[in-house]
Amino acid sequence: MAITFLQKKKIQRTLILILGAVVLVTASVIWWGFFLTAPAVKDGILIQPRRVEVNTNILSDPFLKELDEPRAKTQIPEEVGRDNPFLPSL
Repeated sequence: MAITFLQKKKIQRTLILILGAVVLVTASVIWWGFFLTAPAVKDGILIQPRRVEVNTNILSDPFLKELDEPRAKTQIPEEVGRDNPFLPSL
C-alpha cells in the first residue's frame, strides 16, 4: 500500500510535535536542575567552599631527580609487513 502525500505530511507533523515536546522537556529539566538549585545553606549562612592547597615540595626531592627512563626505547624494524596488505597471500 503506497503512502500518499497527505499521510506523509500527517506523519511529519506528528514527528515535529514529538520533537518539540522532547526539546521542551529537556530544556525544562536543564533549567530546573542547573539554574534553580538553591545554594548550600547551613543555619542561615552560606557554606564557604574549602580551599585546596597542593604541596609541590615533593617534586624538588633529589631522589626524584636521579630517576631515569624506566627502560630503553623500543627499536621499530624498518621493514614491517607487506607493501599491500590487502592482496591475498600466496
